Amino acid sequence: MLTISCEEMKAMDSYAIEKIGIPSIVLMENAALRVIDNIDLDRMNSITLICGVGNNGGDGLAIARHLIINRKNVDLFIVGNLDKGTKDFNINLNILKNMELKFIHITGEKELEILKKSLVKNDLTIDSIFGIGLTRDIEGIYREVISLINHYSNNILSVDIPSGLDGDTGKILGISVKSNKTITFHLIKKGLLESKEYTGEIIVELIGIPEKATKVILERME
Repeated sequence: MLTISCEEMKAMDSYAIEKIGIPSIVLMENAALRVIDNIDLDRMNSITLICGVGNNGGDGLAIARHLIINRKNVDLFIVGNLDKGTKDFNINLNILKNMELKFIHITGEKELEILKKSLVKNDLTIDSIFGIGLTRDIEGIYREVISLINHYSNNILSVDIPSGLDGDTGKILGISVKSNKTITFHLIKKGLLESKEYTGEIIVELIGIPEKATKVILERME
């Protein structure tokens, strides 16, 4: 099984966008659709979806849209500074606003209590808070959110990587989501294989990054 570092994954992603010309929002949409493919929509009717404000969170917002299109009940939560959302995060958030989907911005105890109730009652929790770019220990409101996810969810699916897991080493960065299933994109990151108790079942999905991008970056990194 070919495994890659987070640096290699980021470089492949950048090559596909900058050299081949695939818009980043297309890759994000493909990622969202691949996650939807791995959800049992006949059984999972109510979903709690928690997003950060980076591109992993942008994936989550696109996933939320497709769940709603599939007539699922979605409780959408966002944690983080909304003024610091990435370009593609903001594109997907604007789409949801135009669809008149309400979301809860987690800033304190009031929203944490709402999140707890949502986790308890819903069939599935989708973790889309942090991606492979995380390098610092998780603290503050993020730590509280992840603790609630782990304690009260009925079933957890992580997008690309469990939030709080180091994608290169598998080290837990203070705290990590403990998933039942992780849908990772393009190729498996080395750290995922080091922390199976946190990743659960690992499924690798292609999102449209051409083989050329993989070959060029792997040769360059040798």
